[in-house]
Amino acid sequence: MITKGKYQKHILLIVGVFFVTSLMGQNKKVFKTEENTIRFLADKVLETTSLQLINHKTGETYSNSKGLAVSADIKLKSKYVDWHYENGVLNLSLFRMAEVLQDPKYSNYVTNNYAYAFDQLDYFKKLYNKKVKKPSLFRYFQMSMLDNCGTMGAALIETYKIKKDPRYKIYIDKAADYISNVQSRHDDGTFVRDHPVEMTLWGDDLYMSCIFLVKMGQFTGDHKYYDDAAKQIINFTKYLYDKNDRLYNHAYIFPTKEHTPAYWGRANGWIMMAQIELLNVLPADHPKRNELLEILQQHIRGIIRHQGSSGRWHQVLNKVDSYEESSCTAMFTYSIARAVNEGWIPDYYSIAAQQGWRGLKNNITEDAQIKDICVGTHVEINAPFYYNRPKSVNDTHGLATTLLAGTEIHRMKKLQKKIDKK
Repeated sequence: MITKGKYQKHILLIVGVFFVTSLMGQNKKVFKTEENTIRFLADKVLETTSLQLINHKTGETYSNSKGLAVSADIKLKSKYVDWHYENGVLNLSLFRMAEVLQDPKYSNYVTNNYAYAFDQLDYFKKLYNKKVKKPSLFRYFQMSMLDNCGTMGAALIETYKIKKDPRYKIYIDKAADYISNVQSRHDDGTFVRDHPVEMTLWGDDLYMSCIFLVKMGQFTGDHKYYDDAAKQIINFTKYLYDKNDRLYNHAYIFPTKEHTPAYWGRANGWIMMAQIELLNVLPADHPKRNELLEILQQHIRGIIRHQGSSGRWHQVLNKVDSYEESSCTAMFTYSIARAVNEGWIPDYYSIAAQQGWRGLKNNITEDAQIKDICVGTHVEINAPFYYNRPKSVNDTHGLATTLLAGTEIHRMKKLQKKIDKK
């Protein structure tokens, strides 16, 4: 005999199973193709981005800053509109999606975000000048490191090609001058940081610098930007690359001549993506092209040796007791797929890229969240620091690069279909 209570439990169980099954079916449908997956993730960003300001004390929202009293409580409502290097990578990813999928809604999203941010600059400049701690857009005014201007400046160049706002050109020229003439360098011209540790070379900075130099070279036609980017890749490799393990250390500290003690996954991802972006635009007759191609090929060979059975790579690349991490997996998947698509490495490397994409897809939830993304990370001279970095869900580091990875896997499969039809 089934009591009323037992009956209700049975009904709840059946409903629960149906709900989970329907979500799984929805996920199967969403993740059926690379295009489905990246649209699913990107559209969530578009839907949840608000071009508004918010008073964090009162909860009141405003369409813009016109006529507002200057208050430290007022900020941009959406994190995706703020001036931050992660958003620069996201913007570049969305531009790439728009290009490959031939869908302007993704590029329109970026251009609209920039327009809104620039329209609020005067308001937040007042807060910045008053020494308010970290107001919205403060990194726009700060320009004290490559993080402040590299990726956001690179995506702004792409935006300026569409919307020729003179305010954009002023910033682009300022960023170009900063990177070429102001940013700290070692005696041989290699980019370094002066803080928190003086004269420290970070692997992250190879991408932060090169992506702007690449876009600036395309934009102006001046190959001095390509030459500088090529020098950076060669010099970073000289200081950070371990020829035995075929992996890059996170950083090198010039005063003490020591490396960080871990092959951090995302640092290797930034470095590999910088190589990819430069080779994509470097003229075929450039005197450093063959050397740069060899550097990329060696790095890819080293990375592939450490791919896990799930398709993902580890937070500390050569340590299987460190967690599997999504942002570096996305970076390597994108880079390897792009290298295959451009003919820089043999087609059989596509298997590693496809397995990387499989691992990434398995880490996406039904509400468009990507799991196991390492949070922002600075330099430390102890291995446990890298092992124990917290994991985040849908951190923009992983979201942006997953969009790049899926876009390039989509392109890979389209190119393969064309070959098969011949």
